[in-house]
Amino acid sequence: MSLIALSTECLATAPGRIAHGTDHEETDAALLARVRARLQAAGDVPGATVRQMLSLADALASFDLGRFLLRHRSLNANWTHRLVTYQPGSLAAGSVEGLEYQMFEKLPAVLATRERFGTFRGQLQALMKPGATAASVPCGLMGDLLLLDYSGLPGVCLIGVEPDRDALDKARALAETRGLADRLSLQNKDAWALNLRASVDVLASHGPSLSEPDDARVTELYCAYRDALRPGGTLVTGFLTPPPALSAASPWNMEAIDLKALSLQTLLFAKIIDAKPQAFRTHTQTRELLQHAGFTNIRFIDDRARMFPTVVARRSSSNRPSTLSGR
Repeated sequence: MSLIALSTECLATAPGRIAHGTDHEETDAALLARVRARLQAAGDVPGATVRQMLSLADALASFDLGRFLLRHRSLNANWTHRLVTYQPGSLAAGSVEGLEYQMFEKLPAVLATRERFGTFRGQLQALMKPGATAASVPCGLMGDLLLLDYSGLPGVCLIGVEPDRDALDKARALAETRGLADRLSLQNKDAWALNLRASVDVLASHGPSLSEPDDARVTELYCAYRDALRPGGTLVTGFLTPPPALSAASPWNMEAIDLKALSLQTLLFAKIIDAKPQAFRTHTQTRELLQHAGFTNIRFIDDRARMFPTVVARRSSSNRPSTLSGR
């Protein structure tokens, strides 16, 4: 899963989540030395000196989330889950490294992603009916579905599709904690390889399109989602909007964004972490892709900053066969 793009220059994160293994031989000290050498070689940047960037790199290396981002340049399913389920105010200012506090409490991209997660859960809860089948693709730890309230909803079946085996193991553990293991089915595969064949009433998708710049590939993905849904079924997904620095059509609501935190975010992810690139689309572009894939009744739910909108769309009641997904 991916956190939203975290910079206005190099723009990145994970909700095109990457499966992160543990086969790295480089020590934390060696990694930090390499990052520091890169920053020193690059020199000062607008708004920050090398000395300031080295200080931030050292701060990142002092806590778990920072070290993970320095090493992988994006988030995995576990860290995404921790960020979106974090309760604001849980970390008292001064109780942890200052930068860690700011990353959990202040960064605009983190706030937008957390707000989007809440919007997803609200939409999904309203869509749940007794006997329904719901899928999360890619599911990560599957908090979008597993954290819902299923009291009074007998017979609901939950499907998680995810290429990262570690994430699937954690999703299974969360399901057991929530008393939902008997409702859960997990599949270890890529989102583009879905083969659910009109068996799903509600499908939630958090990640793949966020890191895919090719519109044809995204349309293919939406076709796979459409084919997984029963006629009349509902897709709940999201997309990243372009920042003002990249597009005059940016819908960002700058009045809702802490500019100091945004500057820190840009510096951290574009310059120090060197985060992996993400794909940005406007509301209009997203609507066109969904319509091309056969979705109707498309509606958008913006987060306050309009960085990471939620989109809800319905599969047409007709059984029109896929023309773009190759099936």
